[in-house]
Amino acid sequence: MHIRHVFAVSSLAIALPFTPVPAQSTVPEPLKWSFSLGVDPTHLDLHTSDPGVDARMVANLTRSWQSPGSRFARHISLMMGADAPRRINPSSDPQCDYCWQSISRRYAGLTAGASYDLFTASRFTPYLTGGTGIYYATFGQAPRFGVVTTSQLAWYPNGFYQNGFSVGGNAGLGIKARFGSRELFIEQMLHAFDIGRLTEGVYPLNIGIRF
Repeated sequence: MHIRHVFAVSSLAIALPFTPVPAQSTVPEPLKWSFSLGVDPTHLDLHTSDPGVDARMVANLTRSWQSPGSRFARHISLMMGADAPRRINPSSDPQCDYCWQSISRRYAGLTAGASYDLFTASRFTPYLTGGTGIYYATFGQAPRFGVVTTSQLAWYPNGFYQNGFSVGGNAGLGIKARFGSRELFIEQMLHAFDIGRLTEGVYPLNIGIRF
């Protein structure tokens, strides 16, 4: 997809929640905030062979707009996350102290989109959600003891630190339950950081509250 087309689609999606309600609507849209925490089930191993744990965690702050009685909602969301710090030894020599690397990953996303309530059973409502936006990701790998030999440079083909912006998309399935003026929800999300490479991203299972 040409970069200007991707930019146009992303800009439209981010601007969508700010589109005013048509004048003929007499019922104001309530503004809702939600906060959630999540962990990626595909990156969760508390008993790795290397020092540290394999855990990918995210936090989300979302503002949504949904008219009373409507199944559709619009939202704009800020996601931030990171992998738990880890150390790995890419060499074939487990006794090589200077071969250890410290690995770190961090990412953020500013996205906009919509959700659709499938049906309501008692106070529980399952829903679908999706959107697009701009993502930022960083990846760092550094020698554990600050020393790299000539032979070890092959382990750093892209240098010690990479970062960049990309246009991506997200989709998910969730269920929410109303308790008075609050809603609790749980949702499985898929964030693809790059539309052209859908396998690169995070897939958090989020639990949160909407107020």
